[in-house]
Amino acid sequence: MKNLINLPLAFLLILLAGCQAKSLRNQDVISLHPENPNYFLYDGKPTILVTSGEHYGAVMNADFDYEKYLLTLKKEGLNYTRIFLGPYSEIGDNLFGIINNTMNPKPESWVTPWIKDSSSGKYDLNRWNDAFFSRLKGFVSSASENGIVVEVTLFTSYYTNHQWKTSPFNPKNNIQQFDSISFKQVNTINNDQLMDIQEKYVRKVIQELNAFGNLFFEIQNEPWSDNPNLVEKIAETDTLTHPFTWQKLVETAKYESLEWQKRIAQIIAEEENNLPNKHLIAQNISNFRGKIENPDPNISIFNFHYAYPEAASENLGLKKTIGLDETGFMPKVDFHYRSQAWKFMLAGGALYNNLDYSFIVGKEDGKHSIDTGTPGWSHPEYRKQLKIMKDFIESFDFIRMKPDNSILQVTKGNVTEFQVLAESGKQYAVYLDKGSLAEFKLQLPDGNYTAEWVNTLTGIPICTENLTADNISVTLVCPDFQEDIVLRILKTSN
Repeated sequence: MKNLINLPLAFLLILLAGCQAKSLRNQDVISLHPENPNYFLYDGKPTILVTSGEHYGAVMNADFDYEKYLLTLKKEGLNYTRIFLGPYSEIGDNLFGIINNTMNPKPESWVTPWIKDSSSGKYDLNRWNDAFFSRLKGFVSSASENGIVVEVTLFTSYYTNHQWKTSPFNPKNNIQQFDSISFKQVNTINNDQLMDIQEKYVRKVIQELNAFGNLFFEIQNEPWSDNPNLVEKIAETDTLTHPFTWQKLVETAKYESLEWQKRIAQIIAEEENNLPNKHLIAQNISNFRGKIENPDPNISIFNFHYAYPEAASENLGLKKTIGLDETGFMPKVDFHYRSQAWKFMLAGGALYNNLDYSFIVGKEDGKHSIDTGTPGWSHPEYRKQLKIMKDFIESFDFIRMKPDNSILQVTKGNVTEFQVLAESGKQYAVYLDKGSLAEFKLQLPDGNYTAEWVNTLTGIPICTENLTADNISVTLVCPDFQEDIVLRILKTSN
């Protein structure tokens, strides 16, 4: 009789398990857009990711109110954030000049994937910290509810011994007792026994987060910092926005690092082969720019820091998305950051993250006034400017568009820089900065068009005019503007 009673219950449990598995398989996972993989597809729509996000400590710092932070991003019309996980912190110092750093939690508030051995006080890298994974999943779940995509950065360079001294991976801080190594070896194929620990960690994170669709995985933050390979010295004359020596160097990672990154990407792909959802994998390439050669086929997002527009436009042939996922180290002026964002995104970029130090513990609404020494910039009004950019791009059928600066020629006055994103004969987005009394010719196929000039600070149209192209190009007179301006041109009829 007991067995007969349990049969319906067993059937019900099997049915529920099947429904759950089906639900997970049907999650809307952010992916490359099938018609134009230079952009994303998410929630059934062509998607760009734009944000001004906190300094990556929202999960690892237990004192940070991530619910308030994510709600702020949603209210301000932004849709993306980036987080670091457990092997790294910036505890105990104002590293890189960052004051009120969310990655510098109180020691007791630093949440890692591993628990500490009660007797030794050291991390046991074979035992998971349930509190960490609960907080991680809570963060990603809340982000999903707020329409926000999460970049989950699994590893980062250590930069100095200071950060390495506190890492759970440092043999002095764990009970595993593997051989001591330099911090420069940690994320390379020369990391000895640590590779097994890293693989278990990656597989665990992948398993815990597989049910969510609103995320992608980045392998490592700034791998070139610990293992640099010089590619180019930039002849940069703008010492106002690029005053530091490192801002004139394009560096990628050394072979030992690149091979390790391939292995991590392979582990992610292997682990997800047996799981319902498949997520995009991102690789951090370099600062500023660089032509990507021989890309790993497991990579779908190529990220740059402090990127020039050509970081995007020169790599669109890969048919993958190109991101600018960290800014900073420029003067604290909206224009410098706004101009960088517009030029990169209209060069074909799909992802932009302004590193935003106005989000701190206790000011998760992003209203902290950034300290003079902190190497970045933002405030609520600047985030509104980013939303204006996002809305402007989304007003186009942007997956049909490609960057093409060759169709614009300044004929009078001057414009310091410009960027054009276009679908020939149909739609054009034009950004111009630091111009005066400017006129230019724009190559347009024959037809009638509407041109609308838009204020980058307010999103409000300045003026509208009708254009008729019958001799290949049209001449436009630019309205007066102080710093920058954008132009929307749409085909109206033949």
